[in-house]
Amino acid sequence: MALFYLSLGLLLGAAMLWFGNDNFQFLHGHTLLVGTGLFAAYGAGLWWIAGRSAAGPLPGVTPALASAQFWLANAGLPGILAGSVLPIGLGLDRIGVLFGFMEAAAGVLFALLLSRALKSKPTS
Repeated sequence: MALFYLSLGLLLGAAMLWFGNDNFQFLHGHTLLVGTGLFAAYGAGLWWIAGRSAAGPLPGVTPALASAQFWLANAGLPGILAGSVLPIGLGLDRIGVLFGFMEAAAGVLFALLLSRALKSKPTS
């Protein structure tokens, strides 16, 4: 997902340069920074957790929790980005707040998974 958001952010930046339109700076910046950086951190952390659980399950860390974290994060960021381009006067942009809470819940869930993995004994 990090590579997807990196590609999307770079294409958006190139399009802004090509057309001389910088109205999408928020969308471009958040796609690159949040999409690439956050999802790369999520991927690295979940990869590390999976490596620690290779010899057996970790207490409190389940595939269902990791999957919930993945889908919350992947639903939250596009919603935030969509909210950033909706018209302000009609209040439609406030949908980004709901998706922001989803992204925050994904971050809290990721921190919970990581802390549980850190507290468990190493498998090797």
